[in-house]
Amino acid sequence: MGKVVELSHYREPAYQRPVETFPIVSDSKVPIEFAVGNPDREACLRTLARYKFDSVQEHSLRNSSGQASDASFCMISVKDAISLNKRILEQDDLSDEEIANHIDIIQMLENLDLSMMEKLWSSFTTTD
Repeated sequence: MGKVVELSHYREPAYQRPVETFPIVSDSKVPIEFAVGNPDREACLRTLARYKFDSVQEHSLRNSSGQASDASFCMISVKDAISLNKRILEQDDLSDEEIANHIDIIQMLENLDLSMMEKLWSSFTTTD
C-alpha cells in the first residue's frame, strides 16, 4: 500500500506564499455623466466640485478628417469615479433607489475592461 504524504510537512514553517496585488484600475476614463449617474453635465460638475474632485479631463470628438470638433466629453478616471460614488453613499442622505443606483455604478466601474475602454475613447476622441 502507498503512504499518504502531506506536503505541509516538507514546507519551511516561515514560508508564506507571496501575495500578488494588482491595481484595480488604470488610467482609463469614463464620462462624468456615467460616473455620477446623472445626464446633466452641469449637475455632474457641481457634484464633482462638492466632493473636491478636480481631475476632470476634456476630450473632444474627432470629426471625419480626424480633427477635434466642438463636441466634447468631460472625463474622470475610473478610480476617481469609484471613490466619488463611495463618498456619495457615505455622506449624502439618499433614497433606497439612489443608493441602489450608486452601488450599481460602482459595480459596473469595478468590472470594466479598462484596456478596452481606453482604446474605445482614443478611437474617436482627442485630449484637449
